[in-house]
Amino acid sequence: MEFSPEFVQDTHSLLRKRFATHHASYRDLAARAVVDQTIFKLISTVIHGAPAHPSDAPAHPSDAPPYPSDAPASALKVDDDPICIIGAGAAGLYAAMILQDLGLKYEILEASDRIGGRILTHRFNDEDVGYDAPRNTPERYDYYDIGAMRYPDIPFMKRVFDLFDRINIRDLLIPYTFHHPNNLLYYNLQPPATSQIAAANVDYFRVSELRGGTVPDIYAKEQPDHWLGLIFDPFRRLFEGMNDPDPVKRGLVFQKAWAELSKQDHFSTRGYMLAGKEGKPEEAPEPYPESVVHWLETMDSATGLYDQAFVESVMDSLDFDWPFPKGNSCLPSELCPSDDSNDNVVEQRWYCIDGGSDHIVREMEGQLHTKPTLNRPVIKIERVDDSHMQVAYLDDNGNETHRNYPHVISTVPLGCLQTIDTDNAGLLYSQREAIRSLQYDASTKIGIKFEKRWWQDPAVMGEGRTIQGGQSSADIPIRVCVYPSYGLDCPSAPGVLLASYTWAQDARRFGSLAQGQNTSADKDLLKITLNNLEKLHRIPQSKFGKVVDHKTHAWYNDRYSRGAFALFGPGQFGPANDKTSLFASIKAPAADGRFHIAGEATSVHHAWVLGALNSAWRAVYNVLLKQRPDKISLLIKNWGIPDEESEKGLLQLNALARNHVL
Repeated sequence: MEFSPEFVQDTHSLLRKRFATHHASYRDLAARAVVDQTIFKLISTVIHGAPAHPSDAPAHPSDAPPYPSDAPASALKVDDDPICIIGAGAAGLYAAMILQDLGLKYEILEASDRIGGRILTHRFNDEDVGYDAPRNTPERYDYYDIGAMRYPDIPFMKRVFDLFDRINIRDLLIPYTFHHPNNLLYYNLQPPATSQIAAANVDYFRVSELRGGTVPDIYAKEQPDHWLGLIFDPFRRLFEGMNDPDPVKRGLVFQKAWAELSKQDHFSTRGYMLAGKEGKPEEAPEPYPESVVHWLETMDSATGLYDQAFVESVMDSLDFDWPFPKGNSCLPSELCPSDDSNDNVVEQRWYCIDGGSDHIVREMEGQLHTKPTLNRPVIKIERVDDSHMQVAYLDDNGNETHRNYPHVISTVPLGCLQTIDTDNAGLLYSQREAIRSLQYDASTKIGIKFEKRWWQDPAVMGEGRTIQGGQSSADIPIRVCVYPSYGLDCPSAPGVLLASYTWAQDARRFGSLAQGQNTSADKDLLKITLNNLEKLHRIPQSKFGKVVDHKTHAWYNDRYSRGAFALFGPGQFGPANDKTSLFASIKAPAADGRFHIAGEATSVHHAWVLGALNSAWRAVYNVLLKQRPDKISLLIKNWGIPDEESEKGLLQLNALARNHVL
């Protein structure tokens, strides 16, 4: 695998951070590596061989600014002409906050009738009453988060917690409970059990061949975590050298480790587990039987989720599965409870927003001088001349309106961007391919409001069996049931339960029944969910009490998202032997630096608010690079640089895109 000679030097500041303490993310360094490899190979191709796209014969890209002729004379127009932001989700609102801070004008066009995108809170009571209700009153907790709902307190997520400070909601952060001792596991029709009981009994769920299952006995003797560890540990060990105090040595360790991991980018997680040892690390286990892979996926993930890129799975493991040392929080020490059971390691801390995650986007909007314009679906984006992009959108009456802008930032999910007419928007072939083919996962949530929180009632659950927070898991259709971590100090908090949280095929199947409130399909879905809750908890439905209301949301069925979050498939980061990368191409601007694609799919931090924020920063940086380079230092001073980006890499991607070789 080839890296540019400057790779270690260019990533020196990132390499100085402590990866073992999660001050930096392996994903960030991987993102830089993919971009660096793409740039290095394409520049080498242009200089030493045929152009990457034979129809274009580009000039040689260089490290010089890619748009020298545009600054500063024409740049001053940007103060009078607003920049168009499409989409009022986290990325769009964050881009607007940055532009406003830099003194640049903007307009936000939002297709739907609300802000927030995939940050969405559903309140069963009146929206404003619930939002404004005082803490620890029942009215405040009559909700569940349909979208983003939990935020890991990990140092490389600092940009998210910095946003919480900027919009003054840090005091709304409350602990999110991932696991409660009484959470239940229900698999293979065996009696529901806590994780402690299941772990203490070999093959508790009777999946072994000896007990009538399909998993070979030798595998069933160990817990799934053991067999997953054998898959991921060889790569974890490759990255262990990243703890060396010398940043240069860390860089060399990473190059070697990433070279080994990226060789596997053509594999899905399932494919890697099933494949032979050729091309794998020496310590890799023998191929697992198919029945074992199905078992691991069932216990560890969602149906079909092992079809995601193996590289995604490894990076998730590196970022979240390793021990989390003390003292590495984004929060003040008084907000971080100590754990005296071990002097060196504590469990990762997670937080949620008291009152709902939509406090994030509402407070972001509250800081904007120019509010988003709602119900403005964009139908066409095109480049009309050297200085302008034209955006066509529909007004309240369905009439088509056209407006010219010096720059357009699209923050909508790629599935939505795909159906906007961009034939003349100046997109590169690789960017059109990325928009069409980069994979998104499905997610469906079913929230039910009961008369009371029966899972917290010992009269219903039994003494010592009540549940406060965490989640229970099963192999029946609801898959995961999430108990609220909020309102725990409010005795009369409403009985709102995230009764089912599914992904992948599980979500698509449940989502097919999400056909609108009170339809026959919706009634079927509610009935199935209640029956599943009864099986999971071994409690008759009559003890649940009255169902007051319910709400289902399937993100793949949502016309304004068409997917829950990006989750790349095999080969979509860019295998080691490829000189092109869909991921790298989507980071570059189009239309000679006037059309910018943002959103979490264009960041390495898929499915996280951090990904949306990082992508918005990059889009604004690219706007400035083209139009107002004099503002870049202020951008960096006030908003930093995301770890996954480097100025040099962005500069070179711009140059390659302008020369049509990306």
